[in-house]
Amino acid sequence: MIKISNTESKTTPAKKNIQLKNISVKDLRLIDTDTGEDISQEVINEIPDEIDTINFKITIELPDEVE
Repeated sequence: MIKISNTESKTTPAKKNIQLKNISVKDLRLIDTDTGEDISQEVINEIPDEIDTINFKITIELPDEVE
C-alpha cells in the first residue's frame, strides 16, 4: 500500500509524506547519495530474519512556491 499526503506551508516548510506498507525486504534498494554506495544490504542485515515485509514513511520538505 502507498499513501501520499501534502501539508501546506505554515511556520515550517510545506511537506509531503509518503507512507509505504508491506514492502518486500528482498527487493529493497537504498543508495547513499553522498557516497553513491548501495546501503541496501546493510539495512537488510539489521532487519530480523523472520521479517519479510516492512513499513516506512518518507517525509520531504517542499521548497516555497514562487508566485
